[in-house]
Amino acid sequence: MMKIAHATPQDVIEIQRLLRETWNDTYGGYFFQATLDEVYKNWQSIEFLTRQIEDFEIYFPIVKETESMIGVATARLSEDVIVLFRLYVYPQHQRKGIGELLINNVIRHFPKAKKIQLHVDLKNEKGQAFYKKQGFKEMKRESEKVANEVIDQILMVKEL
Repeated sequence: MMKIAHATPQDVIEIQRLLRETWNDTYGGYFFQATLDEVYKNWQSIEFLTRQIEDFEIYFPIVKETESMIGVATARLSEDVIVLFRLYVYPQHQRKGIGELLINNVIRHFPKAKKIQLHVDLKNEKGQAFYKKQGFKEMKRESEKVANEVIDQILMVKEL
């Protein structure tokens, strides 16, 4: 039985484990190790994740099956736009509706939002296909520098 709850500081180690495994699975084949290390250090550290969980402006749902965490998302409302920062599901649990469940949960959490947006890596074809299936459309391409690597991303938007 799957259950969605707001993350707590007690969940941080499990969240970090999920993020690292899914990042390695998704990006390990084409990001430099220095880039992955930078992400782990700055965006997936215990301290950073705890601050996000405790930030009342950030919605941080997790999905558990029995007692094991299998998915996570983070989002914030900016005016009338939901900005989805993170949506990850363990590889062995993908293609089971968990990502869609998380997106719908985030949208319900922000009922006054008019659209939802996110960035997906240009090389993450599986992620792009998933978001397109969920009704997101490509708006533009952008680049971001992480460590010494330029990461090309697609800004995707879904009208609500």
